[in-house]
This record gives sequence, structure tokens and C-alpha cells, in this order.
Amino acid sequence: MTGLPLAFSGYDWGRWLYELFGGYPTAGYIHRVSALITFFAGFLHFAWLFFNVSIKKKKGFFWGPNSMLLQPRDLFDVIADIKWFIGIGKRPNFDRWIYWEKFEYLSLMWGTIVMAATGLILWFPVQFTKIIPVSVASIFDIPGIALIIHRYEAILAAVFIFTIHFIHTHLLPEKMPVDESIFTGRITEAEFKHERLGEYERLKNQRQLDSFKVAPPSLFAKFLSRLIAVPLLITGLILVSLMVSALVVWAL
Repeated sequence: MTGLPLAFSGYDWGRWLYELFGGYPTAGYIHRVSALITFFAGFLHFAWLFFNVSIKKKKGFFWGPNSMLLQPRDLFDVIADIKWFIGIGKRPNFDRWIYWEKFEYLSLMWGTIVMAATGLILWFPVQFTKIIPVSVASIFDIPGIALIIHRYEAILAAVFIFTIHFIHTHLLPEKMPVDESIFTGRITEAEFKHERLGEYERLKNQRQLDSFKVAPPSLFAKFLSRLIAVPLLITGLILVSLMVSALVVWAL
């Protein structure tokens, strides 16, 4: 909400949104603070991965049902899912991570690194141009290239999150208006069996299923989840509508 107005400054809604956050320089400060929070969260995740893999020597991060990396099974799940979607096959029994969740995770990690690198170049252009070899700096406009990459990576991420991610996560008929598990960390056993029957059966066969059973979320937790999530969902859908309308006007 503080970055898109810069990319769409030629439109009334972009200028209005920029002023809503205080205009210059306040909106820029909010943007940078939000970026630091985001990148700190990403750093904590990478540090957690490093600690578990390198220090604690835990297995399963790079292979197996609990790995977020793409594996041969995911290809078969994609094919089976397409066959089910067009009505010529059964719905695949997904395990811990579904292939589209892996795609989103990997794109998020890659996107976070790209946004951090290009954002820092834009934040400290003078310092970066001093450490870049003169031969490279004389050929390429590094801050200019960083601006283009930063802008379009942000637009791509926003459009993807506010459309595809929202549709198959929050806007499914059985989930609307929001998938509360993002806040409560819990789903019903019926949801578990429907969404990840492969994992459900695996844990059942390993006699580990009971260890995952917890009390259902309280009514207050469910209410608070919707109170927070629904406005964010609506905001995201409005933003992507404005971006799409701007791109259509630009194309015409």
C-alpha cells in the first residue's frame, strides 16, 4: 500500500493512496520500516532452517513428505489434479505440502531475496555504486535496473497473492470468508482428511495421528481471525482491481 502508489503515480488512486500514508517523506518511512520487518522475518526463517539442518542435523528438509522442495511426487500430483479438474480422474491424496504451496513458498523465498537486494540498492544507491566495479557501473545503470526489478517483482507478487493465493486459500466455498487456520493454527479433522488425505493416512498408519489432536479454537479466536483477515482480504482485492484497471488503461 506504500509501494504501489509509486509504481502507479500517474493515476488518481495512486496519488490518493500515497497521501493517505502521509505523502513524502512519511510514506517512505512506513515503506522502509515495513520492509525491515518483512526481511527480518525472512532472516529468522533462514536462520531457523540453518540451525535445524546444520546444527541439530534434522532430516527431512530436502526430501520426504515434510520437505518444501519439489519432488517427483509433485509432478504426479499436478497431472492427477488436472485430470480431476477436467473430470477424468479422482482427486489426488495430497500429503503434508501440496505442490502449489511449494511453488508459493519457493517463489516467496526467491522474491524476498530479490526485493531485499534491489530495495537496499535503492535505499543506499551511493554506497552501492561505490562498491560496484567501475567497468560494470559504466555499462549498466545499476540503480535504474534495481528500480525496474523491484517494481515489477512487487507488482507480480501482489497480483499473485491477491488473486491466485486468495482464491485457492481463502475464497474457496468451504473456507469463505477466510481460512482461519492462518491465525488459529488449527483445522478440523474433516478438513484434514479432505485436503491432505495422504498425510492423514500416513500419520494414522504410523500411530501419530492422536499426537496432533488439539482443542478447537475458541469463538473469540475465530471472531478475531475474521476481524483481522476480512478487511485485509477486501483491501487486497481492491488493490489488484485498481492495478488491473490501470494496466488495461495503459494498454489501450
